[in-house]
Amino acid sequence: MERLREVLGLIDRAHLPRPGSSQRHNFKEWYHFNVLDPEHGLDIIFNFSLAGDVSRAGAANADVIALCHLASGGWFGGIDSYDAVAPQVATDRLLIELGPNRITFSDGAYHVTWRLRDESVALEARLSPRAEPMLIWNDAPVGSGNLNWLIVPDLDASGHLTVAGATKPFHQVVAYHDHNWGHWKWGEDFGWDWGFATAPRQIHDAPALTVVFGRTASRNRAAIYEQTMAIWNNAELVKLFTRRQVRARREGCYAGDIPRLPGAARLIDQGRVLNVPAHYYVSARDDGDWLDIEYRIESALQIAVPTDFGFGLVDLNETFGSTRIRGEIGGLSVDFVTRACFEFMG
Repeated sequence: MERLREVLGLIDRAHLPRPGSSQRHNFKEWYHFNVLDPEHGLDIIFNFSLAGDVSRAGAANADVIALCHLASGGWFGGIDSYDAVAPQVATDRLLIELGPNRITFSDGAYHVTWRLRDESVALEARLSPRAEPMLIWNDAPVGSGNLNWLIVPDLDASGHLTVAGATKPFHQVVAYHDHNWGHWKWGEDFGWDWGFATAPRQIHDAPALTVVFGRTASRNRAAIYEQTMAIWNNAELVKLFTRRQVRARREGCYAGDIPRLPGAARLIDQGRVLNVPAHYYVSARDDGDWLDIEYRIESALQIAVPTDFGFGLVDLNETFGSTRIRGEIGGLSVDFVTRACFEFMG
C-alpha cells in the first residue's frame, strides 16, 4: 500500500493545456469524490472542475459542486462558480487552493476541505486509498474530443460534514475518487453511464470487492462506443470486462422528485425529469467469469450544464440506491447487497 500511495502522489495531478494549445477553449478537468455512509443515511458528492482556457482571466470557469443526501432530510448543497484563474492549481502534485478551501494529496491520503459560500454544506475529510488505481490515459473519444480517466476505486473516508447547521461525523466509511481530463464540447452527440459499488465493510470472511462500471454512447444510446466493468478484490484489480463482454439496460422511470441545480435550470426547461431509470442492470461474461448488477435508484438529483453551442443544457443525473451484485470471479463466489452511486449523462 505504501508503494501505491507513492504512485498516486505522482500521477494524480493537474493536466492543464499547454500555453497556446489550439484545444485550450474546449479543455475540461475535474476531481470527483463520493462518500457513502449507509449506517447513518449519508451520501456525499464533491466535485471540483475547470473548463475553458484557464490561461486567461474571464475565459474559463472553476466550479465546486458540494452535495449531500440525507435519508432523513433529502438533498442539500449547491454549486459555487469562480473564474478559473482564482484557484491555485499545482501541476507537479495534487494541490488545489481557493481561499480556505483545499484539495491535497499528502501522507498517503487525500485531504479535502471545502465550504460553500452560503455555508449550507461544509466538508472536511481524509480519504486513504485501499486499492490500486486504474489509469485510462488513451484519449478515449467523446464526441469530437477525448477523455482520460484515473480511478481510485476504494478509499477509507473519515471526517465530518456540516449541513443544515448540524455536524455529522463519519469514520472509515466507503469512498470513491476519480480524476478526468481532456477536450470536448458539452452538447455534442454523446452520453455516459457510470457507477461504483463496494462490498459492505462489516461482512467478514467475504470477498472485499469493488466494482466500477463505465459506458460511453450516443446521446440516445443507440450506439455504444466503449464500456468496461473493472473489479477489485481488496487492493488488487482482478478482472476487467470490456466491450462485447458487457451488457447494460435501463428499466422504468424513477418516480420520485428530482431536484435540479442550478435552480435557474427550471426556468429554461420546466418539464419533469424523465431520463432517470427506476432500475439499471449490468451483466458481464467472459468464459467462467461472470457478474450481474441489479441497481435500484432511491434518490436522484440533476445538474444542468450549459452546452458549448449557445442556448441549451446537458443533464448530469446523480443517483444513489441499493444494488445486488452476484457472480463468480476467478472461482470466487460473489453475492452481496450494498449502497451504490450511479451517474447518467445525456
